[in-house]
Amino acid sequence: MTAPEAIPVKRLLTEERLAHLDLEVAAGSSGLTKRLITNPRIQKPGLALAGYIPYVKPGRLQILGESEYDYLGTFAGEEAEARLLRLTDLDIPCIVSTKGARPAKAVLAAGDSGGMPLLVTPANTSEAIEAISNFLEDELAPRVQLHGVLVDVFSLGTLIVGDPGIGKSECALELVYRGHRLVADDTVVIRRTHHQGLLGSPHDLLENYLELRGVGIIDVRKHFGMTATSPAVTVSLVIRLTKLTPEARVMEQKWREQMMERPSAWTSTDDILGIEVPKYTMVVAPGRDLAIMVETAVRKCLLAQRGIEDERGFLESVNLMAQQGTEDE
Repeated sequence: MTAPEAIPVKRLLTEERLAHLDLEVAAGSSGLTKRLITNPRIQKPGLALAGYIPYVKPGRLQILGESEYDYLGTFAGEEAEARLLRLTDLDIPCIVSTKGARPAKAVLAAGDSGGMPLLVTPANTSEAIEAISNFLEDELAPRVQLHGVLVDVFSLGTLIVGDPGIGKSECALELVYRGHRLVADDTVVIRRTHHQGLLGSPHDLLENYLELRGVGIIDVRKHFGMTATSPAVTVSLVIRLTKLTPEARVMEQKWREQMMERPSAWTSTDDILGIEVPKYTMVVAPGRDLAIMVETAVRKCLLAQRGIEDERGFLESVNLMAQQGTEDE
């Protein structure tokens, strides 16, 4: 797993996704590159302004909105300034003030002297929180790079893994021919986000590209059109391709025994960044159409999400027949 890098406050000013917030530096410009955001969760410091300082967590961006300024307005000018000054003394990366509101001059001066960036945006509080949270969530999410192919099959993110040369890319190409979408080939970047779970995407240099042994590298979007690729998808299923070996036969036998004891829509799971993902293991052998098998596995997974499991239904039918046979005797 790759630990995400802390984000300097200056990124908020240069990030294209935040341009609509029209952020402006009101004070503390010397700390723009030194102060680092390490936590994607934004904090509204209402309790801190009320005097409960331990509530403020290091590394979290602070937002001052209309409610915070209304609360400060209940105090005399010097007391309101003092409460904001205590906030600027804490180990926080920056403060963002919404709706164009600016702290008092004494607070701005303290920001300049202490290198504490105070940013102002004309956007309302909810809009600023949503935009900045989405940006930080994406940039600070734990991530891992896996060798495999990620395909959007029936809107289900399907990660195909296996030994080099086993046919992952060829299977993905056949799935594209069948109307599904390629997300990533060779290197799959997976981030764990709060809202989307495991979000898979390609490496920046490999987006839209697929490598086929004996053919070379192809640009899937140019060959098959705009709808043949997708920039990202939530990883919901893992399919491991393996060669037909004695060990694989033993594994299949164990799966059959397991199915009889504990019927389930999938045979096992994979742990990716702490999240258990359903996994199928498929044996690669002459005559097996991997694309059709992958499609079928995805359909089974989608049905299982609705509470429909083929194995359980089959065993219930067998048990019912056995019970009826016993009663006839």
